[in-house]
Amino acid sequence: MSVKKPKYQQLKDYIISAINSNELKVGDKIYSENELAEKFEMSRHTVRQALGELVNEGWLYKIQGKGTFVDEKHNKTASKSKVVAVITTYLSDYIFPSIIRGIDTVLSENGYNIHLSCTYNQHEKERLCLENLLNQNVSAIIVEPTKSALPNPNIDMYKNFINLNIPILFIHGCYKELNCSYIVEDDTEAGFLAAKHLIELGHKNIGGIFKIDDIQGHMRFAGFQKALYENSIKISDSRILWFETSDIDDNFKSKYTYFEKILSDCTAIVFYNDQTTIKFMDIIREKNLNVPEDISIVSFDDSQLAVASEIKLTTVAHPKEALGKEAAKAIINMIKKNQDYYNIKMKPKLIIRKSTKELTSNI
Repeated sequence: MSVKKPKYQQLKDYIISAINSNELKVGDKIYSENELAEKFEMSRHTVRQALGELVNEGWLYKIQGKGTFVDEKHNKTASKSKVVAVITTYLSDYIFPSIIRGIDTVLSENGYNIHLSCTYNQHEKERLCLENLLNQNVSAIIVEPTKSALPNPNIDMYKNFINLNIPILFIHGCYKELNCSYIVEDDTEAGFLAAKHLIELGHKNIGGIFKIDDIQGHMRFAGFQKALYENSIKISDSRILWFETSDIDDNFKSKYTYFEKILSDCTAIVFYNDQTTIKFMDIIREKNLNVPEDISIVSFDDSQLAVASEIKLTTVAHPKEALGKEAAKAIINMIKKNQDYYNIKMKPKLIIRKSTKELTSNI
């Protein structure tokens, strides 16, 4: 069964056919956006998308205030960039080198080069990255969104690339204002697995440490919450601690007092990621508590930090390099127009080590 083409593609095909048949000749002015929208019963947004792609592909050109015309270069093959831009929140540490390695492996195997940028999870730096890319000849962009749980001030920049017909693929999350492709770990399922493991060990007084300005924190909390609800375990606000990006380096100690209260009331804690777990391990030691004898811990990501400390962490593994490879395969298909849209959630896996134990009695 044939799949009906999107409306914007139908309009593109009509205009290209008219040019190839000389119904429209070089220099001819085509209908305005309003006229095309009325003629083909489409929205102006759909018409604008079709015309934008035809301009980018060399079939048409625009003159400000005058209209859109048939380009004399339409029969020439435009040079295609073989550079894919990759924007991540961080580059050189934690799980990011593995993700980038996965992306670069697939891109290089297919003749593409990688252009790396880093936002440090700051909107201002994200905007600078995008502004710089507008001056580069990139064929596509893979993006890890900045503070993905918050409204983003750079949506207009992303729309510039969309209007230029440059494919965009998000990893780890996406901006709800943009209907763009994404490949993520199923963070809700990951949070569910983490809490479920503790519940199966007999824990009921379970705390949680989650990140508030990235969507992964919200999704992991949602899964954590679901596991507790399904097992009729009450969620107490006093056992949940939210932190933000700036706290990690600048203000993390301000969270210590609250964390101490959680420690005094819980037999187990789910941490946002391995990095956060290591930050709080000092307090656990200061309180003369032992993991897992006094407090069981589950983390996320299965980074090198999970096995670098004295206590090897039970953690929900992030797909890391595998996610990077999937992202690269997807973006190549989008460049080649083999597939327009991706919404993939990769399945998480619980890795059980030495930071959790069965509870024989609750406090």
